[in-house]
Amino acid sequence: METVVLQVDGMSCTGCEQRIGTVLRRAEGVRGVVADHVCGRVEVRIGPELVDRAELAERIEAAGYRVVEVPTP
Repeated sequence: METVVLQVDGMSCTGCEQRIGTVLRRAEGVRGVVADHVCGRVEVRIGPELVDRAELAERIEAAGYRVVEVPTP
């Protein structure tokens, strides 16, 4: 299992954390999501089928937030 860390702007409450978690958990291969609106950080645990990092960023942005950086593998 691998963890992808994304810096995200626009999260202001626990509702934002839940929304991002819901959106990301719908992606095949995502095993868990921890979002922290205070730090603006989202950790995504992905399984062996490895979700594309760009897809994670696109899903977050489609939900109305902005991904500041997408770390490379």
